[in-house]
Amino acid sequence: MKNYKGFSLIELLIVIAMVGIMAAIAVPNMSEFVRKNRIQNQTRRIYSDLMNMRMMAANTNRTHFMEFGLAGNQYQVVEDTNGNNTKNTGAGDTIRLARTAVVPFTYSNSIPANEAIVTNIPGGMAIFDSRGIATRQGAICVSSTSVQPSTNCIVVSATHVRMGMYKPVNGEACNATNCR
Repeated sequence: MKNYKGFSLIELLIVIAMVGIMAAIAVPNMSEFVRKNRIQNQTRRIYSDLMNMRMMAANTNRTHFMEFGLAGNQYQVVEDTNGNNTKNTGAGDTIRLARTAVVPFTYSNSIPANEAIVTNIPGGMAIFDSRGIATRQGAICVSSTSVQPSTNCIVVSATHVRMGMYKPVNGEACNATNCR
């Protein structure tokens, strides 16, 4: 009797079929996982930029502005280098940071308008005075209609900036109360 080592064709086909079934189950979950991580990373990036802006304001003893809603999904940090306490880029104020927000967070299975950075800060601009105190307060939400990450909103109050989870219910707007 001969002793054959290896796999038969049937065994190999069964293993390939099992791997195919597992991959078919994992792909939709992986897409949702990637989208959640993109939203959380964008939220953390904005939070980090806000905290750095606050420290720069206190260290330089100058007012700093973070403006949202610029063309091309950009936001920027401007330092009030001319000392007039108003943002007037190009007339003496210096842009310290300009970033493009990564939205939409989906591939092709969601409407891009449903995933965006929304803010209820007056004028769409967070302002920290020369002592690092926020003079404009509100919330910044990185919203998505189809996935709920654990971190997707930031609340800016006078002396505190915190991250939380914004989970819209019944169409409620992005605000500090809804960022839990």
